[in-house]
Amino acid sequence: AELAKLAVNTFVTTKITFANMLARICEQLPGAQVDTVTSALGLDSRIGPKYLKGAIGYGGPCFPRDSVALATLGTRIGAPVLLAEATHKANLEEVHRLADLVTSMLPPSGVAGILGLAYKPETDVVEESQGLLLAQELAERGISTIAYDPAALGATEHILGDSIKYATSVAKCAQESDVLVITTPWEEFKHIPPQALAGRSAPKVVVDCWRILDRQKYEQLVEYVPLGESIKTPGKE
Repeated sequence: AELAKLAVNTFVTTKITFANMLARICEQLPGAQVDTVTSALGLDSRIGPKYLKGAIGYGGPCFPRDSVALATLGTRIGAPVLLAEATHKANLEEVHRLADLVTSMLPPSGVAGILGLAYKPETDVVEESQGLLLAQELAERGISTIAYDPAALGATEHILGDSIKYATSVAKCAQESDVLVITTPWEEFKHIPPQALAGRSAPKVVVDCWRILDRQKYEQLVEYVPLGESIKTPGKE
């Protein structure tokens, strides 16, 4: 039963990581969109559409732990665990890659904003959260960072302390940032107040990791960077 449980979660994380790999490929191909690719992939009844979003790494209290546990078990008993090990390694790289992208888009002395600290919507759990890990890495790089989450500010502050700033609303986080990153697909993040995007540097950059924003609406307001699609660093050719 325990092996089955570890196997289920490791299979799901492998599927997530595969979709994320496709997203990274699409970012380097002109005109490519990961949603188009994964939609086609999900039509195959042997695969199915679940967990094929193609966004950023997985987090939470179960997925990372169980992938590592299966790899550890295999190593201990002398069974090959290369796939589980590769999945875990690839997931760890997601945060570094995203931090590099944000850093490349920031103006001198710019502020990075993060919307989303819980590992998924409708929870305050921040264990292995991509938003929290991104905030931590940016702070370690000496980048001024401000973050907001509807439920997980307290848990994050307990971990990161005063290494970053904490906003009291979506609008406040957007107003004070030069590059704004949506790391958790909370419903309220789909509706960033347009007036909140007018401050600080122009144009402001919004990195939409989950592609939840109304593209036609927000492309008129900011340099819109949806992950999983061809990426051009704003302001650079």
